[in-house]
Amino acid sequence: MKTLTLIFCLPLLMAAACQNAPWDHEVAVSADCPAYAEWKKAAELREVAGTVINEAETSQTSTWLYIRTSDSTRYFACNLPDQARKTGTKVVFNADEFAPPPNVRLAGVPVKLTKLRLVP
Repeated sequence: MKTLTLIFCLPLLMAAACQNAPWDHEVAVSADCPAYAEWKKAAELREVAGTVINEAETSQTSTWLYIRTSDSTRYFACNLPDQARKTGTKVVFNADEFAPPPNVRLAGVPVKLTKLRLVP
């Protein structure tokens, strides 16, 4: 009887564990991302940690706003919310990565955030 109960309950427990749990310090992100609307989705990123860099705060010519990871990858998020736009803000995010069209060169990886958490 114990084996039968285990066989029926185990899949339910596994399904519950795999659901998206709410994050501490989660910030709402907009689903709107017209900048990459025509671009092909290349990958899904999960639990990427990084630091926000807003070059407009220190430069008179640059308006770049991106998330830099520990391996120096720059992620340009089309929907980074206002409360996360300050240089030095630590974040963890999930995102859809996009492949730029042919002959388009970028200074970083274009992404649309699907989940964002501020790291205190």
